[in-house]
Amino acid sequence: MSLRFRVNLVISLIGIVFVVVMAYLLIDYKRRSIAQEIEAGTRVSIQLLQSVLNSSVYSPEASEPLDDLTQYLRSVGRVRANEVRLYDSNNSLIYESPPSEYKQGRWAPQWFTALVAPDIADVRLLLAEGSILVTPDSSRSVLDAWDELERFALFFLVFFVLLNIVVFRMLGRTLQPLKDIVVAMSEMERGQYNTRLKHYDLPEFNAISHTFNSMASSLQVALTTERELEQSRKLTQLIHSKLEEERKSIARELHDELGQCVTAIKTIGTAMANRGDKQPDETRKNAQTIVEVASHIYDVVHSMIRQLRPSALDHLGLADAINDLVTQYRRQHPQLSVELISGDGLNRFDEKFNITVYRVVQECLTNVIKHAEATHVTVALTLKKNLSGQVITEFLEIRVSDDGKGLGVDASEGRRFGLLGIKERVHAFDGEVLCESRPDGGTLIVATLPVATLPVTTLPLTTRSVADVVGVNHD
Repeated sequence: MSLRFRVNLVISLIGIVFVVVMAYLLIDYKRRSIAQEIEAGTRVSIQLLQSVLNSSVYSPEASEPLDDLTQYLRSVGRVRANEVRLYDSNNSLIYESPPSEYKQGRWAPQWFTALVAPDIADVRLLLAEGSILVTPDSSRSVLDAWDELERFALFFLVFFVLLNIVVFRMLGRTLQPLKDIVVAMSEMERGQYNTRLKHYDLPEFNAISHTFNSMASSLQVALTTERELEQSRKLTQLIHSKLEEERKSIARELHDELGQCVTAIKTIGTAMANRGDKQPDETRKNAQTIVEVASHIYDVVHSMIRQLRPSALDHLGLADAINDLVTQYRRQHPQLSVELISGDGLNRFDEKFNITVYRVVQECLTNVIKHAEATHVTVALTLKKNLSGQVITEFLEIRVSDDGKGLGVDASEGRRFGLLGIKERVHAFDGEVLCESRPDGGTLIVATLPVATLPVTTLPLTTRSVADVVGVNHD
């Protein structure tokens, strides 16, 4: 049911209620008016007849006293709204007043007559030779009231029809902006975000138009920005993917080519150093130097390979790769205490996810070494579940905290770029990054990476609640 029709219906109902009330008041007024009129007419008629009976027209001593009275009544005719009947001593009808000629042959409906007709009793005047019966007759007054009510009903019907036509047309013109708004919202729903509403004369609709246009503009800008961010996210993910491929290729080349060459040099130097005692001491010393330099180059190459591409990711899994990374930092930086807290279930993700987690932890540890001046750092990797409505989201939380000097306003450029790289990697997987300085000193970095999204109905629920199965956070 449209708003236009409902408003028109309400106005019609109000009009009907008004007519019912007015009809009730009018009928009540007519009922009291007719009662007063008939009662007054009856009193006048009785007084007139009593005056006639006390006059010379009626003489009980006459031989036929009722003849003169009958002749008089015939000459008078109908006495207002009353019927006059003359009876003799045997209660036989001698005279009856003629019917009213006013609106003769027409009568008001019986139900209406029952509503407005007064209940006034007949009056009988006793004579020596008979009686006169005066019967109040309100049928003509009731008919007049019915005619007035019909005219009122006809007037209201015409007025009601005209009012509905005028209101319906006015509502159509007034509510026309609502159709435009509905159409515009439907177009917005279909993705036409360049839809705009025009200016309206009514201030209320004009305010809605202005608000809608502002909302549409903001939504269009937001969606454009979102598309650009999505494109940037995909581009960043592609760049990181290509970068990891290049790192993997370079690491393979270093291992296959340079590593083998260094191994060959080391083998030759070892063979030269281990020859018999006949060779000069200087030659043996130079050969030993070659072995030492080759060993150093070998260690540097393997360190570069681990930086470029952690082999543990390809052979052991994420948990062992992170453990190997932490062990490497402990060995290279003995002054820094590195604590690793690792949960279960970390070895079931794909290569892109694993390398992202590895690089985030690696960048965090690198920032701590270069900028934090910390003595202790904690790395925690935990799988968690989050219940939101009827959906459960599983995510990996990476939490790195240190006791260094924190992120101050004078944070170095390198650290800012490091955090930017972490955010780009995490956002590429629709994750979130929280970076803050703790009140007791140090820095806390929390990165969350979504792993899977499941409906609640897929969980093996028993007597426990969903919160018990999820066991972690609630939105």
